[in-house]
Amino acid sequence: MGLGLSRISNARWDRIALIAVIAGAAIRAAWVLSLHPPLDHLYSDMGGYFDRAMKLASGGGIDRYDAFYPPGTHWILAVPLFIFGFDRTGLWAGAAVWWALSAFTPFAMWRFARYHLTIPAAALTAIFVSFWPIHIAYAGYFLSETPSMALLVGSLWLAARASVIRGLRGYRSYLGAGVLGGLAVANRPALIANLAVAIVSLPRTARLRALAGVGVGAAAILATVIVYNTAAAGKLTLTSENSGLTFWIGHCNVHAVKTSDPRTGTFFVFSSPPAFQRGSGKDYEFTDHMVWDQDFFYGLAFDCIRQDGVAHLRTLARGVLDMTLTSVPWPMAVEPDLGPRIGFTNALYSVALPVILAGAVWLIRERRRRGEPAGEAVMLAHFACVLLTAVLFFGDPRYRQPYDLFALALAASLIAYFFVAKRARATETSPLLDG
Repeated sequence: MGLGLSRISNARWDRIALIAVIAGAAIRAAWVLSLHPPLDHLYSDMGGYFDRAMKLASGGGIDRYDAFYPPGTHWILAVPLFIFGFDRTGLWAGAAVWWALSAFTPFAMWRFARYHLTIPAAALTAIFVSFWPIHIAYAGYFLSETPSMALLVGSLWLAARASVIRGLRGYRSYLGAGVLGGLAVANRPALIANLAVAIVSLPRTARLRALAGVGVGAAAILATVIVYNTAAAGKLTLTSENSGLTFWIGHCNVHAVKTSDPRTGTFFVFSSPPAFQRGSGKDYEFTDHMVWDQDFFYGLAFDCIRQDGVAHLRTLARGVLDMTLTSVPWPMAVEPDLGPRIGFTNALYSVALPVILAGAVWLIRERRRRGEPAGEAVMLAHFACVLLTAVLFFGDPRYRQPYDLFALALAASLIAYFFVAKRARATETSPLLDG
């Protein structure tokens, strides 16, 4: 295996990567447009995103619940609905958008990896991401995972590209990185940590320009998010109003919660998928507080933390573990045919993950000892951002998905290091100037 890989030239590695990206796009087309169209799975969160997108596209106004979730996902879905209508045609157009975003992710991840890893490692990254079953499966649902991953890696690619381009073109690339990054955060607010990592990981001479360009682009998008959410909530609201509820669920022993308003008959029910699959935790019902009452839920969470004391570390550890083996990624978990397959893939990945991370730490130290660039440290820093979600809120394999891309890149780098000749490695760690 090593001998075969070592004989592949740089140009052939790039061709292999491009072929993998095209093949991955074809597989996603079959999945999204034929085998598992997202328009046939409009329940729970997916139905909520569709309802909000349809209301926005039709000019139906906004209400308090529109600020509960980050708005990026239903903003994106509203575009094809506005253009093509609210019937099956518009939904098929939305499915095409989700396919395009999912197909773009392996390409953007390859180009991003090309700046930080060796050419063979970047190509292997493209292969892994192109054929990653969990990433493909999520494209079959109108959820935030698909757009957030595409927008994030697109932003990271443009930021890395801008760092090797001089003049106005470089600043425009930083600005584009900020716009895509801001849209990624509008889908998944926790991804703002990855934007910070992207800027810090750039050469020192580029950081100030990057901060200015990325900051302006991201600020324009996030200002729009704040204005939209504030109008919906009737008070100053940043990215969403669900952080209090998710913080409480993650730090207390919660199975499910129902909030209702007896005067209007409005009610909401939420549960953590890992707790639901374990059958653990208590059920709660509140008739005097709604799901967006963040102060109330934060207060309950801090009560749990104070009561637990040092023992609360077990809860935090459970949140990290819940990111991996303890549950099957939702919503695939509720599908009899798909759930076991995705659960098996998730279990294999979870078992391999500690080995990948330990190997990455060793490789980073080895490269620095040899005086070689250690782009794996950038990938490791991006992956480490997953801990913010697991510790601050609650662990869920679904929430881990955007960060898996970086773990796959680390696995690719380890394989390339051990099975590509040293001579090849020494000539393949150079930034890619792709115009």
